[in-house]
Amino acid sequence: MKRKVLSKVGKTTNNSDSDFDVLPMLPMFPSGVNRLLRKEMVSTLYEYYLTSDVGEPDEYIDLCDALRSACEQDQFVIRINSGGGLLSSANMIINAINETQAHVHGVIESTAASAATMIFLACHSYSLGEEADMMIHTSSSMYGGKEHEQFSYVMHGRKKIHRMMKERYEGFLTEVELSRILDGVDMWFDREEIEERLENFTEFQKKKFEAELEAFQKEQEDAIEGSASTKLKKKKILPS
Repeated sequence: MKRKVLSKVGKTTNNSDSDFDVLPMLPMFPSGVNRLLRKEMVSTLYEYYLTSDVGEPDEYIDLCDALRSACEQDQFVIRINSGGGLLSSANMIINAINETQAHVHGVIESTAASAATMIFLACHSYSLGEEADMMIHTSSSMYGGKEHEQFSYVMHGRKKIHRMMKERYEGFLTEVELSRILDGVDMWFDREEIEERLENFTEFQKKKFEAELEAFQKEQEDAIEGSASTKLKKKKILPS
């Protein structure tokens, strides 16, 4: 439980010692009495066990709703022991992690494979069990339909998967490794390898965020300058 201590100046009234008017902090207040106010900030720790295949999206509505409803003081621990599953459900969980105000900690209890690795890497911090391992591979699917429908689906899916794999694993995998995986190679990593790669991944994500923030700030500054320049051009100069 987190506590925030606020120091304020108070003045007692004639009613009772506990009844006082809270005044803003001032540099000098000769007749005032400093009072220490303690406010308890309620926080909640959630633990979720992802210990089977990632199933249908409606199985994770409670988890996603809790993530989106959480406040900054809350914490989530997602404990993973899963061989993967539906990418659509993994995407829904990842979206909720990206949107939450809470801190999300991922733990690989034993194995995280396929879509489960994406959920793990989407967390904000990480822990590994003694026998933790990861397996990353490209997607598989069973799609039926007429020939042209299958072709359209495969072409769309290939483009989507390649883009998503690059975004999710960039910084954890090298470009050569990612290329091999997209060509059909399954890659396994033991606990020591995961630890080393997580350090690189965390540093990569930090630099990526800083670069995006800098680009956003520059865009905002350019927009303000552009707006000011436009106003100057529109200003009419009357003859003297």
